[in-house]
Amino acid sequence: MFFNGFVISPLNSFFKYITYLGDGAFILSLSFLILFINIQKSLTILLCYGASTGFTQGIKYAFFGDADRPSLTFEILHIPLKLVNGVDLNIHHSFPSGHTTAAFSLFFCLSFFSKTNLLKIICFISALLVAFSRVYLSQHFFEDITVGSFIGVVFSFLVCSILYQTKLTLSYNKLQKPIQKLF
Repeated sequence: MFFNGFVISPLNSFFKYITYLGDGAFILSLSFLILFINIQKSLTILLCYGASTGFTQGIKYAFFGDADRPSLTFEILHIPLKLVNGVDLNIHHSFPSGHTTAAFSLFFCLSFFSKTNLLKIICFISALLVAFSRVYLSQHFFEDITVGSFIGVVFSFLVCSILYQTKLTLSYNKLQKPIQKLF
């Protein structure tokens, strides 16, 4: 309810669209574009996204299918929510947040690749904005985005550690080129 108090008309469009930075279609499209710059970075993003999202979706559907979303929970309790027009509200599978997992996975990778602290801070803020958008749009509870962010970071850290700090690194470094250089 605390976060729902922040729902005001001037912010609605911003959060309605920023949430898409955690959408699978966006991440897959971005990875495809990055292939033309650096195959290794594109594959890293895809592997981190796949591992973290696979885990999140697996536990969401295997163990937390009965976790209702805020719109249904508050409707049952007869507590009105401020809603954003044009947002289709889901009612089940709230825990953990898949968009938040994906956003933290993506922005962890981009931060990992970044050379400056300013870019790392921008990545972290971007991930936080996606997570907050999920609560702002009444799609998730705070605990959903907290666990989603944790999963995104942990799995991406593990994947990056394996790819960049093991014997695999030497072979993997050969992919630091655009895809058109393969042909």
